[in-house]
Amino acid sequence: MTLTTLLGNSSPYISNLVYDIDVRLLFIECLEDPSDEEPSLRIVFPEIISYAEINQADALDDELMDDLVSMDWPGENRVTIITCKKEIMIELTGKPFTEKID
Repeated sequence: MTLTTLLGNSSPYISNLVYDIDVRLLFIECLEDPSDEEPSLRIVFPEIISYAEINQADALDDELMDDLVSMDWPGENRVTIITCKKEIMIELTGKPFTEKID
């Protein structure tokens, strides 16, 4: 599964990125249009068994909007998600899916 497949027609601009350790779920909400502040798509990574993140060293301006840069699968159940502000490494047993936000 690729980032382009998950994003579909949505932009890569992130309005919300949350890892919930209690339910072992990561979700990323993306904007349809960067000028609109309402998210239109939620990418969900369920059943996470390992989570780590590293802030990007050159991402010093917190006022800038974050966006998805790439998503790689270095192993069968491992995903590396790179945004302008951080790199997230997860291992999961579930399959990522998307939800439209109305």
